[in-house]
Amino acid sequence: MGQDFSRFRVLDLTGELGPYAAKMFAGLGADVIHVESPAGDPMRRVGPYFRNEPGVQASLPYLYYNAGKRGLAVDLENEEGRAVFRRLCGSADLLVESCRSGYLDGLGLSYDVLSRDNASLVQTSVTPFGRTGPLAAYPGSDLTCSALSGFLYLAGVDGDKPVRAPDNQAYRMAEAYAAVGSAIALFSAQRTGRGQVVDVACIEAEAMALENAAQFWDLEGKIRRGRGREAGCGTLHPCVDGYIMLVAIMGRNKGMWTPFVRWLEAEGVEEWKLLDDDKWIDFAYRCSTEGYATFCRVFERYTRTRSKAYLYEMGQRFSVSVTPVSNGRDLLANPQLLHRKFWKTQFNETLGADITYPGAPYEFGELQWQLGRNAPRIGEHTREILTECGYSGLEIDELVRTGAVYVEQR
Repeated sequence: MGQDFSRFRVLDLTGELGPYAAKMFAGLGADVIHVESPAGDPMRRVGPYFRNEPGVQASLPYLYYNAGKRGLAVDLENEEGRAVFRRLCGSADLLVESCRSGYLDGLGLSYDVLSRDNASLVQTSVTPFGRTGPLAAYPGSDLTCSALSGFLYLAGVDGDKPVRAPDNQAYRMAEAYAAVGSAIALFSAQRTGRGQVVDVACIEAEAMALENAAQFWDLEGKIRRGRGREAGCGTLHPCVDGYIMLVAIMGRNKGMWTPFVRWLEAEGVEEWKLLDDDKWIDFAYRCSTEGYATFCRVFERYTRTRSKAYLYEMGQRFSVSVTPVSNGRDLLANPQLLHRKFWKTQFNETLGADITYPGAPYEFGELQWQLGRNAPRIGEHTREILTECGYSGLEIDELVRTGAVYVEQR
């Protein structure tokens, strides 16, 4: 596809599901137009909000996922609004949408219709269950996709209830696959002149994250879930300023356990000698009530008086795997992320303040990633975009009058 993404126009007809896929193209310079209804993208009503004050311009998730995009407000339930959308698609390279299955078809905006005017158009559809199959028309959410894919179940322990991972993991995974699939389809369209539909289902994307759980069941008849309480193996422990995670042993690897014991000995931890015993190499003892309680009593007596940074440094010194559990403040101050200039701060005129965003998900040798403009306000670029599409000022005014589009009044 070459190195200049600025020649691509991407239409982003997404809401809470899908916006990151289009954002990845915006970051590389593509002209991404976020298409929303005059009532606004539903993500505008998703918190947290800037200074905890709800507002359609203050949703932090909306600001992040739509940075770098222009904004157009059009009513697809309006016949003239649909005509506007068709004209937009006529000059676009990629349409990313997360409408419920069959919605666009029912409006007369199916891919067959849209591709008549633009044979090279790629349409990427990101939905909970895909465009086909018995669940295609069902409503879905990140939680239902996490449950049905099996991902939710993996995080539980033994017979405990399933545990949901934070944020919308099914959505984010599907969006990453959607970006990759879209890029492949665009590559094909550039060479063949023919576009296609890319069908991305959240339930399938998240099922890809099950790793070897299916093989465990197939080959060994075991259900792979969380490890539970196994002393020193992926355990969380409190410290002065939060938590650390410790991996002091895996399996019967005494070579891992010995440096851990030497660390506690060097620090003069009370009762450290209780851990200097080969019974800790036995998986069954580490998982026993006695073993786990003893381990936590000895180790946490020490960790509760030390900081995450101190424990991490000492673990490194003794070749023990100790990882600080970072919170948001830790991440903002992380020296590795600061060195790589990961965080991007940009002034938002609407809010009158600087906003700090996560930066690029990758670095290229030649391509330059950019945060781009602030996320658009409702209808901020409607007039500008329609003018580029050939509409006259009078025609745009008429579209506004009939409610087909919304133009921000400033």
